Amino acid sequence: MKKLVLFTFDYELFLGNRSGAVQECIIKPTYKLLSLLNQYQFKGVFFVDTTYLISLKAVAELYPKAKEDQAAIYEQLRNIIQQGHYVFPHVHAHWLDAEYLPNENEWSLKELRYYQFSALDQERQIKLFNESVQLIQSIADSVVKNYRIDSYRAGGWSIQPFSSFKPHFLEHGIHHEWSVLPGKYVTSTAHSFDFRKVPTEQPTYHFNDDVCKSEKNGTFKEWTISTLSLSRFEKWMNFKVNGLIQRLIKKEKLKGSTVSSKIKEEGDIYCESNGLRLIASFEGLNPYNLMKYQAMIKRSTYFHFISHPKLITGTEFRMINILFRSLSKQKGLETDFRKVNF
Repeated sequence: MKKLVLFTFDYELFLGNRSGAVQECIIKPTYKLLSLLNQYQFKGVFFVDTTYLISLKAVAELYPKAKEDQAAIYEQLRNIIQQGHYVFPHVHAHWLDAEYLPNENEWSLKELRYYQFSALDQERQIKLFNESVQLIQSIADSVVKNYRIDSYRAGGWSIQPFSSFKPHFLEHGIHHEWSVLPGKYVTSTAHSFDFRKVPTEQPTYHFNDDVCKSEKNGTFKEWTISTLSLSRFEKWMNFKVNGLIQRLIKKEKLKGSTVSSKIKEEGDIYCESNGLRLIASFEGLNPYNLMKYQAMIKRSTYFHFISHPKLITGTEFRMINILFRSLSKQKGLETDFRKVNF
């Protein structure tokens, strides 16, 4: 049986009071990722924050710098598709309330009432989802004919209630869903998700009305995001290695600000006492947890990374190269989700 390792990315700016600049948060790190993916002939799946692009389009005709950002993003998305990678929609609906700051050529996203897609009324949901799919389709169609948009990832993992998404999935032929973190749950002032009842027998499964309920003949397919479990000692070791790296290498500052919401409740039912269960990601990758990831991937048939180009540091890019080099030596490894039947 082939081993499937998925590299998925949320293609977006920061989502708080300061969005950061397009070149630093999106364009430059994404081109670095593409260079590494292409070097090892691995596939990438990029979930594009379409609500940002819709907002950007509205100001691009008024402000030259915004127009330049739009052109750079569209060119990069075309390059991603031309190079054989995937581009799909990813909706952060609170961009509908975002304020453009022309002097900084950045955005401020202070209002969080629409962070969760389900907070929109039905009319706005339909309009936003339609525009999101059409935007990706228009970019893709300039590169390849009949590009298939059949996958989606929810902003903030907020795919619940699925009843807010199902009509749009059916309308647009969305079959693959990529938002679920098995065992984890969060309730904040901005959003919520609860994946405590997600089936764990298989990393992928079909469902109909509830992303937490597997149904053999379900219309939709869930591709769960992987995690790395660390014991109390391993958690301590990971912390120490991160601290050592920060002492040896100047810590890179965030290029923007994160969502300013307050956590009311959060947890992970599969995390052992005093341990840590890392979401599989290139952010935070260091020599210690890299070895843990390599060992886990070696004994698994499925592993799914979720990463954000805006957050990946120079040190982490070097770790990615080491990871890719080791994975390229494994026989039977596949990184294209369309080529393996799970």
